[in-house]
Amino acid sequence: MKLYRNFADVPANEWRWPDFQPSEIACRGTGELVVNERAMDMLQELRTRLGKPIHINSGYRSIKHNRAVGGAKGSKHLAGIAFDCRMASHDPQAFMATARAVGFKGIGEYPVLGFCHIDARLSAESWTGSRGKRFPGKPVAPVSAARPAPVAVRAPAQSDPQGWFARIIAAIFGGIK
Repeated sequence: MKLYRNFADVPANEWRWPDFQPSEIACRGTGELVVNERAMDMLQELRTRLGKPIHINSGYRSIKHNRAVGGAKGSKHLAGIAFDCRMASHDPQAFMATARAVGFKGIGEYPVLGFCHIDARLSAESWTGSRGKRFPGKPVAPVSAARPAPVAVRAPAQSDPQGWFARIIAAIFGGIK
């Protein structure tokens, strides 16, 4: 675990999580940053499996900022192992299942506020923080670590007089008349 007085102090060659920036994980109140490599590795694996960005509402929190936002005294945010993730672009059930699959043991549902809390504690615990409400939907299987092979896209030939659009229309409607 490493502590930085400001997220801008993180050497670029030491930051190994390509889908996140230190500023996203740093304390929103002070700019300080605690980097827990195990938690960050899990967060990066979650992002890789989901295949789309994860918006972090809150990552590390200083004691002062945690107190200011009404965080719990023993908040996992204080250790740099917790992330509150916005659910606007995610299926919450798939997100939570995949978070568990990559090793996050603390899962808190906050559907009224639109986010899910995940943390790298050592024992499993889950809770609802929005007056007992849960995200809609039934539990689903996690997104697999195996990624589908990329689909090859062939660029249209330069001498093709019909062009790509005409070929698509022909494929759908059986030809152009």
